[in-house]
Amino acid sequence: PSQEELEREYKDILKDEYGIRFNRLITIVNSPIGRFRDSLMRNGDYDSYLRLLSNNFNSATLDRVMCRSLLSVDYRGELYDCDFNLALGLPVKGYEGMKLWEIDLETFHPEISCGAHCYACTVGMGSSCHGALISDSGCSGLKEEVKRYYGEELKGTKDLRTGACCSPDSIPAHLREILPLIADEIKEKYYGCGSPVPLCLHGRKVLDLGCGTGRDSYLISRLVGQDGRVFGLDMTEEQIRVARKHLPSQTARFGYREPNTEFIHDYIENAGRHFPDESLDIVVSNCVINLVEDKERVIGEVYRLLKKGGEFYFSDIYADRRIPGELKNDPVLYGECLSGALYQKDFERIARKAGFSDPRIVSLREVPVTDREIAEKVGSIRFFSVTYRLWKLDGLEDGCEDYGHMAVYRGGIPEAPARFVLDEQHLFERNRPERICGNTALMLSATRFRDFFEVAGDFSEHFGEFRGCGMTASLPVRSSSFGCC
Repeated sequence: PSQEELEREYKDILKDEYGIRFNRLITIVNSPIGRFRDSLMRNGDYDSYLRLLSNNFNSATLDRVMCRSLLSVDYRGELYDCDFNLALGLPVKGYEGMKLWEIDLETFHPEISCGAHCYACTVGMGSSCHGALISDSGCSGLKEEVKRYYGEELKGTKDLRTGACCSPDSIPAHLREILPLIADEIKEKYYGCGSPVPLCLHGRKVLDLGCGTGRDSYLISRLVGQDGRVFGLDMTEEQIRVARKHLPSQTARFGYREPNTEFIHDYIENAGRHFPDESLDIVVSNCVINLVEDKERVIGEVYRLLKKGGEFYFSDIYADRRIPGELKNDPVLYGECLSGALYQKDFERIARKAGFSDPRIVSLREVPVTDREIAEKVGSIRFFSVTYRLWKLDGLEDGCEDYGHMAVYRGGIPEAPARFVLDEQHLFERNRPERICGNTALMLSATRFRDFFEVAGDFSEHFGEFRGCGMTASLPVRSSSFGCC
């Protein structure tokens, strides 16, 4: 966990229970080598410990691990990437048996030798001889302010000062039917900006990032059924407490023999600590990613956790330009989901870098900024609530290409008996053939929608660009008399 969090906890426990006071705690993850490895092996815990480390791997630590910037030298002068490799007798690759004074360090750029023990440095907040590699202190001020804003200052939806984090959009009819089954306290503290609950969820494993008090999590709980699983993850303890409090009553209201929902108190950047790679069918989120500083890490983690054919379906706030630096640290603008909003094109660049090659917009609306003080701060910047769907699919291209595919929606989805909407550019009427690009063909044939579509064609012959398909359009812009370069 966070070293700062552990330090606070240890200070309280040691002071209250033992009268011990200290000024600094350094946490180090135990590496499965030497005597510790022998102990794990004797107790039959070695494999489970390696799984624990692997499941909590954090890619954000990789640039900070000590083997990138220092060497370990033994008493004979031989070189190792780190003291763990020294203990294991693993010298630097290509320099086995050589001494430090025999090496030209100007040209010394060897490959680092890695093994399963290296996970001990790269789990959670990272680990080195100086403690955690990643500190929450650099961004804790803003994080803590957001947690305070949503946990203490906002008592309900009515306390928000803009329409950004609370969409007036009507939700689909099949979701409105479920809402009466959800406790009023859960609904009163809803701060979403859309309705990111996709179709065909029965029996699926779903993660709700930034679940708050759990409104969307409980909607999805009803839709996945007793055999499905829902996980809600949120950083605000007050909201998670509300979500957990109602779990027994919601289980009873849905007629389930046991809960199919679990709530996790953590930052959404740390989702990878709680789930194995490629273990989730769907990830949803409702107006939360804009509140995260390391958005690239979140998108990358979602891609890693999704199964092949899995989907990231979410709503968030985007801006029609990059937010100026002086506005980004404004706690009210941040809490109202404005100053943390990405420029839409920057988000799509991040999504493609993570592996989501063809982001699709499902719906879009402009967010009114009616509060006079906030409107003066943001000036001409326009904000939009956008619902995206991103697919983890092999073979998706970064442009829509024509391979001669045809698709027919056969029906069968209860919430879409006559027509099915894939995204803002693709509406399928039942039994009506439609020409589609190769990317759309994969989205319909290699995902959970495969049972409801007949997709004809293959990728053996290319007919050029498929014009007017997929590849999300830009946010609406104000008209100008000037041309475009």
